Parts: sequence; structure tokens; C-alpha cells
Amino acid sequence: MSYRVPVSAIYRKKSPLEGLQQHMGKVKECISLLRDGFIKYVDGEYEHFHEVSEQVSKLEHEADLIKGNIRAHLPRQILMPVDKRYFLWELREQDAILDHAENLAQLLDLRHTPIPDELKEDFKKHMDMVMETIEEMEKAVENMKDLVKTGFAERERKETKRMIHSVHKKEWEADQVRYVITKKIYEMEDALTPMNEYHLLKIVDWVDDMADHAENVVDWLRAMIAK
Repeated sequence: MSYRVPVSAIYRKKSPLEGLQQHMGKVKECISLLRDGFIKYVDGEYEHFHEVSEQVSKLEHEADLIKGNIRAHLPRQILMPVDKRYFLWELREQDAILDHAENLAQLLDLRHTPIPDELKEDFKKHMDMVMETIEEMEKAVENMKDLVKTGFAERERKETKRMIHSVHKKEWEADQVRYVITKKIYEMEDALTPMNEYHLLKIVDWVDDMADHAENVVDWLRAMIAK
């Protein structure tokens, strides 16, 4: 006797894309908060950074709950407008941005390493460029709603691809700033303590990692809309 899956088990009233947008909301809130706290940190304002770190961890945890809920409600029989595997990988990379934001916030909170005056503007510029990369990524993810609504119309697909290219461009630009900062840190090696040098290099790496994962997000998004 064949077993038939109930229609209600196949068609969900709530699209998993809605959960993806909720999760993205936490990414936006978290990175914006961290960016503001980071700029103050670079200027030597450490007094309230612990509060920033705690709030970032709180948002990361809230995003984890949303991620868990999305995964828990993707039964084997679900019908989705995109490949479920690609969807889950996109969600994983989206979540990785939050993981690195939390790691960075905790690193900065654990040790208040002074940023040399020669590097302050570069550090701020780097963070702002990473922020721009993530903002472009958010636009591409949010456009998924229009893509699905229009049945992946060519116009919407082209607009999403344009956003994806923009993310790649901005991530590359952020990488160039990262290189400049890293080079300057090594040139200042004799003036820095080994721990300060290590800490500065770690900060640059973890800021840049957020842009790397934003790029990974749109790569999986591109795979989802490819035909």
C-alpha cells in the first residue's frame, strides 16, 4: 500500500524565506551595533565596549534560535522555489557573519589594545568598507522575495546578479585596505610589543572575515537562482 504525504505537510503556509529575512534582520542589527562600537574603540573609547560585546552576543544567540527554527521546519517533503541544500548553505554563511562579529567583539572586550594614530583612519575605513559589503549582501538577500514572487523573472534575476557583482567588488576593495593595514603593522613591528602586533593583526583579520562570509552568502544565492 502506497503512502501519500498529506498536502499540508508539503505546502507550508509560511515560507522558509521569511525566516531567512528574520535572520538577516539580526545580522543587520548586530553589524550596525558592532560598527559603531568599533569606531569608538579605535578612538580609544573603551568604557562602554563591554555593553556592545554583550549586546552582540545576545543578537547572535537570537539569530541562532531563528536558524534552529528554520532548520527544524524543513521536512524532507517540503517544496521550495530554490534548492534546499543551497538555501541551508546560504543560511550557514549568513550565520557565520554573526559568529565572526561575536568573536571580534569578545576579542576587543578582552584586551583594549591601543590603535596607533597612524592606523586609526585605515581601521575605520576598513570597517566601513566591510559594512558596505554586508549592506550590499543584505539587499541581494532581501531581493529574493521579489524573485520568488515574480517566478524568477529575468528582470529580477538581472537585478540580483548586479547586487551580487557589487558585493564581490566591495569585498575586493575591503581586501585592498586590509593589505595596506597589514603592511603598515609589519613596518611598525619594532615600535609594537609582540602581543600588540598580534592583536592588531587579529582584529584586521576578523573584521575582514565578515566581508568574506558576505561574499560567500551571495555566491550561494547565485547558485540558488542559476538556471
